[in-house]
Amino acid sequence: MQIKLWIGMAAAFILSPMVASASDTLDGKALYAASCASCHGATGEVSALGKSLKPYPARNHRAIAGLISRDEMRRIISYGVAGTAMTPKKYELDALEIEAVIDYIQTFEYTPNIANGKKRFHDVCVSCHGVDGRAQTGMGAKNLVYSKLNLQEIVHTMRYGRPGTMMTSKRHQLTNEDIADVADYVYNLRYMSNANNGKKLFNNKCSSCHSTPRAIKLIGNAAEKRVVSDLDDRLLDLRIRHGRHVDRAGKGVAHLTSDEIQDIMAYMRKNTQ
Repeated sequence: MQIKLWIGMAAAFILSPMVASASDTLDGKALYAASCASCHGATGEVSALGKSLKPYPARNHRAIAGLISRDEMRRIISYGVAGTAMTPKKYELDALEIEAVIDYIQTFEYTPNIANGKKRFHDVCVSCHGVDGRAQTGMGAKNLVYSKLNLQEIVHTMRYGRPGTMMTSKRHQLTNEDIADVADYVYNLRYMSNANNGKKLFNNKCSSCHSTPRAIKLIGNAAEKRVVSDLDDRLLDLRIRHGRHVDRAGKGVAHLTSDEIQDIMAYMRKNTQ
């Protein structure tokens, strides 16, 4: 049994660099030209044929080449996209050739168009997320200003939605250029917390009971020995905003804005890591 295990490990060790080198020697650009360019264009921008496809035109690869994961690219290339003209390529490209195509796609670059991002955000997103992204619309949408998602995660959410919520897929409402532009616009809406202002607010509003953020202990119920660093942002926001007991809720923070609470949280995070 051990001999077989050692043989298997040795084979994997020997073959793995061979697989990598085989992928490196393939011409991803040529493979892309042969299998993808007729619809997606030689440089990732949709061709005339691609624009004419029904029910949905081909997608611009250049716009989101750096915004979707390699795994997602591999899945789309291998299995196609149901209900579109994007057919599976696993029957004409082997695994290494698909990797080479992905390597080539990932060389594409795109500069977001902020004006278009703002326009398309207003066209598609403001009814739930609000003009300023703070989601004060009563629709239960997420406040984008305090989002922790990176650009790739924002793009994934826009492309596929969030199951179980009102956030539906936008990939048939928005082109890839639109998605990249809106993602960049949304990312730049977020509030940048000011820990220095948070320190001033903490000293003014919190320090009479809590000498320092590190000194805060979460006691009662199941909390026991938990500390501030154990709380995620949502729970920490709730603790600051509403207090720990009903009869104390809101005291000391009643007049704080949501941005000021974010500043306090930034200061607390900085001093409890």
